[in-house]
Amino acid sequence: MGRYLIEFRFFGKAKKEIKSLIWDINKRHHIRPRHRPVPHVSLAGPFPTRYERKLVNDFKNICEKQDVMQFHTVGYNTFEDNRVVYIEIKPDKNLDDFRWELSQTLQPYCKLRTHDLKKEFIFHATLAMKLHPKKFEQVKKYISKKPKLKFRNVLLRVTLIKNRKILQEYDFLLKKMLKRREAKSSKILSRTFYKLKKYLGISEPILEIDFGFFYKFKNLFEKRNIFLISDTHFDHTNIIEYCNRPFRSVSEMNEAMLNNWNKTVGKKDIVFFLGDMRFGKGSRETDYWLKKLNGIIYFINNKDNPTHDTKSKITKYYNMLFIRYRNKKFLLVHDPIDVPKYWDGWTICGHKHNNNLRDFPLINGKNKTINVSVELINYTPLSMEKLFKLDFEKIGYMEKIEKTF
Repeated sequence: MGRYLIEFRFFGKAKKEIKSLIWDINKRHHIRPRHRPVPHVSLAGPFPTRYERKLVNDFKNICEKQDVMQFHTVGYNTFEDNRVVYIEIKPDKNLDDFRWELSQTLQPYCKLRTHDLKKEFIFHATLAMKLHPKKFEQVKKYISKKPKLKFRNVLLRVTLIKNRKILQEYDFLLKKMLKRREAKSSKILSRTFYKLKKYLGISEPILEIDFGFFYKFKNLFEKRNIFLISDTHFDHTNIIEYCNRPFRSVSEMNEAMLNNWNKTVGKKDIVFFLGDMRFGKGSRETDYWLKKLNGIIYFINNKDNPTHDTKSKITKYYNMLFIRYRNKKFLLVHDPIDVPKYWDGWTICGHKHNNNLRDFPLINGKNKTINVSVELINYTPLSMEKLFKLDFEKIGYMEKIEKTF
């Protein structure tokens, strides 16, 4: 019979500061924790049950109907009977009701502890527990002099644990049940934080570039073209088969795309690269490829999968950009799913490759999208002038640029 625990964990700054405080207490008072500290608040358990499937289903159902919950830290406190030092947590009404519904639902078939069955529940994050009486007094005295940790948090996820390992985790912002591997994924967590920023109304700084009068004036003396391209996937062997690319090997693909780029783009031309420059085990760093490519490159990042593009010392990454060209404004973003709801103009994107040509061809006039994944632009940067020569606004559907090399 497994032992289960339902808890929520801290993220970001709160996690870092609480964990640092726990280690500080342990080191200063020579406490050896039995397990690596994971800052959290227990909602039920540990408890045994023989009905794991029912437990998972009830956990999922209760989470799915729950609104977003919040909580904040109050200060430090103790349980004198079992010598526990903790951070007291003040839940909002949604969180308090959520914990009580868990208790009432699980009680018939899970052996919950006495405190889990009480309506009045003390939400807390443990700093030290089961201390020797002398150390307990020392820690109490020490913690009383520490400044209070002040956090006001949105509850992102609730975790169902079995035998100290994640069994399932529910993400309230993604509105999705996560398996252990997904719960530990930094990629999925980055999506959660992106949703959190939207929920809190935090907008990331977005660069807007206007290729207007001064650009035209400068071009009278120094011709500078503007290009678009996305999803080169340098060094990625599997992309050849996945996207039916016309290359016999990854080295042939790399060489063709490098040559196409540098024959088309001059040293002082501007290139908007819309993410996923390289990928694959053993693939070379993003900066390796940037050094080989002509042009002044603005890099729109694949924020949901940072493994495709390593950190750069050469260029800055943006999540999205606005550009104005010939008095027409465009939004540039890697994945069209990230287009803000308020935007109803033309979007230039990548990410879709040639895997959904019905909805994301080169030009979709109905949805106002321009997909510049390399498979649709002949593995060659596409110029803004070419787009306007095509009279893109009058095109209902155009699958790709015809092969010219």
